[in-house]
Amino acid sequence: MEHLFYTSTTTFIQGTTLEALEKMISHLLDKKLANITKATSESDEGPRGDGLYKRKEAAKKLGISLATLTKWSRAGVINYRKIGSRIYYTNSDINNALKSKGGYYGKVR
Repeated sequence: MEHLFYTSTTTFIQGTTLEALEKMISHLLDKKLANITKATSESDEGPRGDGLYKRKEAAKKLGISLATLTKWSRAGVINYRKIGSRIYYTNSDINNALKSKGGYYGKVR
């Protein structure tokens, strides 16, 4: 029978073998790494799981250059969200920008 006693700073395990303990820890780490790997692979796809596009993805979807996207953002043609130092765009931001430009890809007027 295994006994487990722990506090926030101390863990005491009694009645288990080192191999069984290693197996438990390995299993827990595998589960945690699988969750991290899943989250990472989802975030590499565009859009993010929360519907946010990075600048490069948004520019590609709009069919414009990054420089034009920057100009549109500064001019208020397209809305964006700033999270930390990164800028993101939603589908509605992109669609509204296309509507406001009338599907026209060119200089901001």
